[in-house]
Amino acid sequence: MPRAGGRLGVSIRAQRFPPFAHIAALCLALATPCMASSDPPDLPDAPQANAAASTSTSKPSTNARRDNVVFGVHVGLGYPAEAGKYDIIINPGERAQPLTAKDKMLYAAHEDIQLYTLTPALVSAGIGQITGGDPKFGTDAGGFGGRFGAGMLRGATDRLSGDGWLAVVFHQDPRFYREGEGHGTIMDRGLHAARQTILRRNDDGDERINASGILGHAVANCLALAYYPSVSQHASVAARGFGIAVAGDAGSKLFLEFGPDILRVAFRHNQ
Repeated sequence: MPRAGGRLGVSIRAQRFPPFAHIAALCLALATPCMASSDPPDLPDAPQANAAASTSTSKPSTNARRDNVVFGVHVGLGYPAEAGKYDIIINPGERAQPLTAKDKMLYAAHEDIQLYTLTPALVSAGIGQITGGDPKFGTDAGGFGGRFGAGMLRGATDRLSGDGWLAVVFHQDPRFYREGEGHGTIMDRGLHAARQTILRRNDDGDERINASGILGHAVANCLALAYYPSVSQHASVAARGFGIAVAGDAGSKLFLEFGPDILRVAFRHNQ
């Protein structure tokens, strides 16, 4: 997730704003099909005495424990036998559905409409506002808005490229594969999570260099120069943003690994 850094710059000019509203509308239009469930209802293995059970569309769990969901995240300890097609996290024991080229583009668009995408843009804008760093939109309220808008557009470009069309080109799976509790020490789990920044599963299940994700960070930060103020349109700014994006990606994967555990403790009354 890219961040901004550098020295104090000039005030924002209204005409330099990119058409954020148009881009957001496009992402929303692309993501709309994701909101509908794409999974066919599971059929029972044998006729059931209870007619209601035979028509249930819920997925079987991998164990008898309850499958709790908090903020859209499975916090277990029972998980569905098959993950949803656009689930960002694949939990231990879940079967991941294969993604077609169209599925990957819709997956990336689905990511872009999630509320959590506001967090990196807000953090990046806040740090840039305090330090006066790149992109140098100024330090007034308009400057914060410029940084926030640039952060949202940069993040959307990163996801649509790294998890979308580049994942199609390199035949890679953009989802995060979680180890979960009982699968090694905290250190083992942390290393497994962080290395998915560098290594990513191919469509055949083998791990390869994460070409799609890494190039996605590069594409987003290079294209960002087109809507940054002229004082920030330098290769060094793009290079610094790329490094921050890779580091942020590793941090986000640690959150995806341990976040469900934290949520389960916080909402243990639902267990």
